[in-house]
Amino acid sequence: MRPAEWITLIAQFARLSQRQRQTGIALLHGNSPHDATIALLESVAQPRLACPTCHSDHLRAKGR
Repeated sequence: MRPAEWITLIAQFARLSQRQRQTGIALLHGNSPHDATIALLESVAQPRLACPTCHSDHLRAKGR
């Protein structure tokens, strides 16, 4: 990115809402809200995943 483009980007960043700025900062840190949501859901669901028929926890793709 050229310096002039960087200055323009920073000026636009200042006009974002607080929520938009927080999302942008999280993305820059590599912690997007989407990734955090997926990680949370997986951490909660993983211990509970089991076949509804036989209750086995040895699952494979497509329910087989």
